[in-house]
Amino acid sequence: MNKKKRVMRTILSAALLAGGLSSAQAKMSDDTEITLIQLSDIHGNIVPHAGHVKYPDGSHGYVTNGGGVAKLKTLVDDIRADNPNNLLLAVGDSTHGTAEVMFTVGDAIMPAMNAFGIDAYTPGNWEFGYGPAVFRNRFTPPTGPLPANIQVMANAYDGPGVTKATFPTLAANLYNVNGDPIPAPGRGKRVLPAYKIFDKGGEKIAVIGITASIVPQQANVFNIGFKFTQGVEELPGLIDEIKGQGVELIVVQSELGLSQNVKIAQMFDDIDVVFSAHTHEVTTGALLVDDDSVTVTTPGAALSGHERNKLAKGAAIVVETTEDMHLGRLDLTVNDGKVTDFNWVAIPVDNDVAEDPAMKAIADHAEAPFVAGPGLVRHTFMPGGYCPANNCGDITKRGLQLTESLDTVVGHTDVLLSRHSVLEDVVNNFIADAIRAETDPVVAAQTSWSGVDLSMTNGFRFGNPILSTNEGGTGEITLRDLYTFFPISPAVAVAEFSGLSIEKDLEEVLSAVFNRNVFLQRGGWYVGLSNMTQKIDLDNRPFSSSGGRIVETTIGGQALDPSKRYVFASCFPHGDPLDRICRTNGGTGHQFFELADIDDYSSPLSLVGPKATEQIIRFITHPVTGQRVPIIKQVAPDAYAHPVHILRRYLANNGTVTESAFAKGRIQTVDSTQVGNPSVPAPASAIPGLIQPIEGAGPKFMSGGLIEFD
Repeated sequence: MNKKKRVMRTILSAALLAGGLSSAQAKMSDDTEITLIQLSDIHGNIVPHAGHVKYPDGSHGYVTNGGGVAKLKTLVDDIRADNPNNLLLAVGDSTHGTAEVMFTVGDAIMPAMNAFGIDAYTPGNWEFGYGPAVFRNRFTPPTGPLPANIQVMANAYDGPGVTKATFPTLAANLYNVNGDPIPAPGRGKRVLPAYKIFDKGGEKIAVIGITASIVPQQANVFNIGFKFTQGVEELPGLIDEIKGQGVELIVVQSELGLSQNVKIAQMFDDIDVVFSAHTHEVTTGALLVDDDSVTVTTPGAALSGHERNKLAKGAAIVVETTEDMHLGRLDLTVNDGKVTDFNWVAIPVDNDVAEDPAMKAIADHAEAPFVAGPGLVRHTFMPGGYCPANNCGDITKRGLQLTESLDTVVGHTDVLLSRHSVLEDVVNNFIADAIRAETDPVVAAQTSWSGVDLSMTNGFRFGNPILSTNEGGTGEITLRDLYTFFPISPAVAVAEFSGLSIEKDLEEVLSAVFNRNVFLQRGGWYVGLSNMTQKIDLDNRPFSSSGGRIVETTIGGQALDPSKRYVFASCFPHGDPLDRICRTNGGTGHQFFELADIDDYSSPLSLVGPKATEQIIRFITHPVTGQRVPIIKQVAPDAYAHPVHILRRYLANNGTVTESAFAKGRIQTVDSTQVGNPSVPAPASAIPGLIQPIEGAGPKFMSGGLIEFD
């Protein structure tokens, strides 16, 4: 049976189980069949692309033409036609992830998002990635004009439809700060409604939104004027308030990530369903979560007696899908506010799904300015600080410029390039090596440093795979591909760091990924390393008698020296304090790479000092309104080098990406309790098929919130 038939059979099974007889009981006359549709973490993918899909029968593979808003719309409409008692619930990170949305501060995808007819939306951490003005003007009542630099990108979208959200947006844990720059009447108040109540088939359903809590840990410009909580503190009061309105069926849609969402389901008996996002996992089998344990259900199968007993006692259903490659369908049988049966399917959005014509027209219009043809135009990204006194000047001479079609072929690969591992991937090794290779000779020639000792790249989850011929692809790397791996706007910089600072911050990254207390997990995976190797123990560490998870680090083949100063080149987020490069703090002597020709990635690179070093973010009183407003200073040069520039230079100079050059093996998991630190397998999730162990890793007695599995 081919993939398409297998998927359609599973969808049909879901509909039959939800709407007809289950193997355990007949449908009661007063049952209501409700379908919840999950749309999560689209990450700016407007058009179809290569992707990885998981099928309900346990198989998986790569497709060349999956995802995209038009295919998603086809599946959404099919489900809606199957059951009119439905809700389309979308969870975060939609306006970030591709060049099309980056160069339009998310506007390019908004007409498509509005066309879905979303019933409730909860923003993700990357919805804040263009700064507070964009977020507020998109999801709240108008708050005033956009800053001049943001207007450059916002003016770049010139298509049909509106770019402001026309759907309800919910976030129980997002507040205005109690101080500048918020005017006094709004200080400390919630930015968005916490929940919305729906009536479907006579059943009242409350949907509570929890946005990502990690935004304050990202670039400082993301969260000016915002305060984030974990969401846990608000839930008891909200649940009481909702139940006081006669609502029994409660759905939480949350961008906290799968581990924290499972724990929330364990903590609150009144929650019936959790639509999880942020961690980019696919739960092909729904998770049944109660106070004691988590049970993984079998896709397409009727609930077992044990599972039905858990559901009857109030267990919550927790599910997650990843980006635009899957659409979630959860069919619920509800009786007097209680879920008595359900069926879940993560529907693959693969090659065989047709594109909805009306949505395709919206997508094509958004795409036209970015591809070869008469519609292709220049795009400029202007970070904060690049328009002093709100005067941007000639925008073709400052900021990040995009003048070519995104379909331009810039290199080739004979190995799969995909972010699909929590610790190490070939693609991250390639990115880190490319940055070091291209910056090293410039540093050696233009500074007193002898060269670049190390480079890293962030452990992002997002980015569409680049398929070699082994996976049915062409092996071509396009400009579009590079921007999906780096759809943010940092400058490439170099600075000195102590070995102690480097290892300390890498310990913090490992803790954010593997902490036994799930509420201390941040999200994201481990960083890519260049000219570095590590041995780490994830099973027996950390605790005070054994030290951290890192057992050994080498730089340039030599053991890391905590006192030595190392030259480190990587990305610098605009607006951050001038001590940071790529998840590492405590740097000194920052210099930035500048292109001789702002439009030519291959033009000579020179090193220049920062334009500002202090008070990079400060508040002033607006001379007209009297309101306190943030001012961001420009730090990097006008024609700053971006990671995509560096990757293009490397590909032009070195040709094909090969597995032998960037193979895994730089990070080794070991058992530090044994002599010689022998290699051991990396910890795997207790849920088969998940990339990250959501229960964390390390000594179980260290847990502050351990998740147990049946």
